[in-house]
Amino acid sequence: MLSRLAVRLATVEALRGKTFVGANVLDSHISALDVAADESLRTDQERPFLSVYIDHSKAEDGLAFRALHRSGATDLVIEAGIAVTMTETDKETGESQIVGIGVPATDPAMEFYLDCVGRQVASALGDPNSDWAELWKDLSTSILKVERRRTSDGSGTRIAAHQLVITLDLLSDPVFGEPIAETSVWAKLLAKLETIDHPYLETIRDLLGDPDGVLMNEAQRRRFGMTLDEARALLDIAVQPAEATEPDIMSVTTERTEGSAS
Repeated sequence: MLSRLAVRLATVEALRGKTFVGANVLDSHISALDVAADESLRTDQERPFLSVYIDHSKAEDGLAFRALHRSGATDLVIEAGIAVTMTETDKETGESQIVGIGVPATDPAMEFYLDCVGRQVASALGDPNSDWAELWKDLSTSILKVERRRTSDGSGTRIAAHQLVITLDLLSDPVFGEPIAETSVWAKLLAKLETIDHPYLETIRDLLGDPDGVLMNEAQRRRFGMTLDEARALLDIAVQPAEATEPDIMSVTTERTEGSAS
């Protein structure tokens, strides 16, 4: 779904370079933080990281006919992780310190680091001077729920991790082939992706569809998942002889007949 993809991309770009992890903001990097068979944590990262992915979405209320473009409540997950090996050595003392904050790599310090990164994530996503943060906010109507979880592993290589789960009332996907307004969040997203020459740009454009030659009734049927017979029954389509051309309606005239209700 495009809305899920869009909010994930906006999140990654809004966070990149805005926290202690620097540019190490990962898009759907599943193995960045994993649970082994013995329930210990493991990571394939060599530096502190943020990993962004969509975990779950569910649309229940307000569905019409067979509409499949609704996103509904969507869980955006932002994981922050650090291991005791992700340190730098103080040249004067020879002591291992956590990158970015320069404190000894102890368990309390690792938790402190992650709390600081969590604060930076919230600040970055709410930044009024960030175009990507503005896009992130535009892609949902509201935040339905926020959960913060802590995970740590004391065996082997010590790893600490925090997980932020933001449940968003995510915008519906654009209907395939409908025109994209210049002022819409989708036009803004395409423009921002173009400025950074994002590799997904052309694929997203293809998935939005070309509105040229798309009849209004076709777009409407696609939006609500209506069959042709349902559209005809609802008078949501031109009369049958004109269905293929959908002529423009130039004017509508009403006429009161004798005996009609006033």
